[in-house]
Amino acid sequence: MKKLLGVIMLSAVSLSTYSQEESGYRKFAVKFSPTQLAAGEFNFSYEQRLARLVSMELELGPTISQFGLNFGNQKLWQGDLGLWDFNAIDYDAAAAVGFHVSLAPRFYPASDDSQMKGLYLSPVFKFRQYNYTNKDESYYMLDNARSSINQFIFRFNMGLQFWPGDGNFCLDMYFGVGLGTFNITGQSVGTYENPPGSGNVSPRWETYRDNGIRINAITGIKLGFGK
Repeated sequence: MKKLLGVIMLSAVSLSTYSQEESGYRKFAVKFSPTQLAAGEFNFSYEQRLARLVSMELELGPTISQFGLNFGNQKLWQGDLGLWDFNAIDYDAAAAVGFHVSLAPRFYPASDDSQMKGLYLSPVFKFRQYNYTNKDESYYMLDNARSSINQFIFRFNMGLQFWPGDGNFCLDMYFGVGLGTFNITGQSVGTYENPPGSGNVSPRWETYRDNGIRINAITGIKLGFGK
């Protein structure tokens, strides 16, 4: 019995010591990136420490097409600008809500032990989708249809994360370069003979697609808190 009590007391002391040591470590951070609004993203992230110099960051949130200066804003790149070399989404398509999600391990090679601060390197795996609502403005008055652009992105980020005054506020500055695929599914109004050969013309939405690979680059800041 005395030996059992001794083991319990020793375990309690060890756990207490470990907890006190842990209290000096950074455990997590919750962040928001205002600069990603330029990409039509509301970008929220959660970073969790996994090991002494390693953490994992999850990003997610909604996207809004036709917003910002990015690939999802069709109106910036269509019409007389003639910058697209593919059959892009109709210029009059209305904005709609999509989503994005990414997962990124982080490595802090020069950080103090388990502090999640200083220089970091981070491969990023991301999926992003922009949705659009197609409205038939002709006399056919077809029901609305949906178009979309989705992207799979692999990027290598480098950044600096600070905890000013060693408080709970954090500032994360980053940039990165990589590659991203794009897949476009668009809708346009077409006609067909119904039945074939009858001369009777009926309207319908016709789906078209395009895809490719583009360079993906990013720079920005994240503001957040943690402990």
